[in-house]
Amino acid sequence: MKNLIKSLIMFLIVTSTFSCTSKSNKTGEPDNQFNYFVDQFEDMRVLRYRLPGFESLTPKQKELVYYLSEAALCGRDILWDQNFRYNLLIRKTLEAILESYSGDKETEDYKAFLTYCKRVFFANGIHHHYSSDKFTPGFSREYFTGLVKNCDPSLLPARNGKSADDLLNLIVPVIFDPAIFPKKVERGEGKDIIAESASGFYEGVTQKEVEKYYAALIDPKDPRPVSTGLNSRIVKRNGKIEEEIYRSGGLYGEAIDKIIYWL
Repeated sequence: MKNLIKSLIMFLIVTSTFSCTSKSNKTGEPDNQFNYFVDQFEDMRVLRYRLPGFESLTPKQKELVYYLSEAALCGRDILWDQNFRYNLLIRKTLEAILESYSGDKETEDYKAFLTYCKRVFFANGIHHHYSSDKFTPGFSREYFTGLVKNCDPSLLPARNGKSADDLLNLIVPVIFDPAIFPKKVERGEGKDIIAESASGFYEGVTQKEVEKYYAALIDPKDPRPVSTGLNSRIVKRNGKIEEEIYRSGGLYGEAIDKIIYWL
């Protein structure tokens, strides 16, 4: 089952849109004979792509490509968390089910569950990558609860020692209630684009509070002011607004240290 998870993740990470041509590659294989298609679900289509010239790289150059790919993988969880604060909890729960669920996997509900997993993996979160709308599962809350209860509890994401029931109480409304975090980024007229967006860059603050916070940091006499808010998260704790910086020793510090290592 681990291979299934890896396969789902890898072909959803490596995606691109291509138009086929009649040109030939260096091996003499016509491009129009190359099968770009991998999978299709809902409004998403997964395609493979070529890496022309990769085989002509030197071993050292290929080694550098490997280091870059490892650095990117080390930053994967950062992207998921930035997209939405509960994405990682939900993804790790889905992965636990895929790896260890012991029930019937031939039912329409389970097939719908697999489609939901693919959509989430494709978009790096539970919101659509273009529209920002939250995905609607094609299965019920009760079925999802049964999936979680019938997988290996040791694989479920632990959060402060809480149980599987505690996890379900947290993520089930987030996944299934259309009124909870409906948009990753809210751009509607008259909406608060900070408070009403699910994006993980802000927590517990409004648009006005964020604008006021950064306005106070700007020196009007500085002819070349430093850009603010490009590498941080804004949160409110005990009524006080704080800025958490993404850096080694700071927010996501462990993952960033691994990225630095590979780079």
